[in-house]
Amino acid sequence: MDRTKQNDILRRARAIADKASFVADDFAHALFPRTDVPFNDRMRSNAQQYLRSVVRNVERRICEIATGDLGVSQEMLLSVGQGDDGQSYALLDHGGLLNRPEIVQHLFVKTQQSELAARLLQKISQEDLESTLTRHLDHEDPVVAKAAMGLLVAQSKTTGSAGEIACSLVDLPPEIVYAIAWPVTAALARLSGSPGVRLQQAAERLLAEHDESAGVARKAERLAQLLEQAEMQQKIAPHPMKDGLSLFVARLARQSGLTSDQIVTFTAEPDMARFIVVLRAADYPVQEALSIYAALDSGDNILTAATYGELDRDRCLTLVTRWAAPDAYQNADRILSRDYLGEAEK
Repeated sequence: MDRTKQNDILRRARAIADKASFVADDFAHALFPRTDVPFNDRMRSNAQQYLRSVVRNVERRICEIATGDLGVSQEMLLSVGQGDDGQSYALLDHGGLLNRPEIVQHLFVKTQQSELAARLLQKISQEDLESTLTRHLDHEDPVVAKAAMGLLVAQSKTTGSAGEIACSLVDLPPEIVYAIAWPVTAALARLSGSPGVRLQQAAERLLAEHDESAGVARKAERLAQLLEQAEMQQKIAPHPMKDGLSLFVARLARQSGLTSDQIVTFTAEPDMARFIVVLRAADYPVQEALSIYAALDSGDNILTAATYGELDRDRCLTLVTRWAAPDAYQNADRILSRDYLGEAEK
């Protein structure tokens, strides 16, 4: 065996040894999942693909700023800034720097959105789905029409090729940009050998210029607000096949007091039970609720009129109000409830 291969094996052996203590944790997560939410191979693949895209976009923008605005002339940084393949993902992945709760939660929501979009396209054509927004372009209120155009433009920037989850920087929440920008900056400094100070300045500029108001989520929230005001008397119920996925989620979020991310998350849960409770709390008529459920369901579950109609709306409202509270409050409330019950039983 030549020396190069020996060194490669020794290097890999050391890397494996560093992570050996986590093998049992990984195996435990696979054998004993803590939730009933299913994660298929397609979702895993889409999540990894999207994460690579996010890192590549952040990395490219940092390199653009460093080489274009700050005068850094290092070859690798110039190449990445001009659109060549990114360099930092493998290093960050190996170091476990992308396995942060806020990053993983964002990946899950984006992946589930992709799942919902695929389900919708099994029931409605792409052309008809796109027309759900174009009808608002002729709205009698020019503000509504302008907001619809803004959402259309934002969505066009995140539409990739078939089966691809595209990433646009403006669609990233500030906390995700922050969580990824600094590890990427450190990786670029190590890989390029460039002064970290310049790259840190580039990262700071990226964070300062970030404006998520131009993203799909914020544009959808704006249009949802305007439509709610314009249709106050008509009370037209949102529907994913009439509004498109982004606008439907934004409108239901406004009605329920929940976030768009929560609405998407609920659709991934077994039988979409919490999603059904949200529809009942929002007082959706039976047939509308069944139609929405059918549009977004994977086809494995069936919601019946009897089951939906028997749900007590007041109890549903109580649950939704609880879910709308900040996570920190909900977690504290659960812990205090357990402690209180434990004391009461003594």
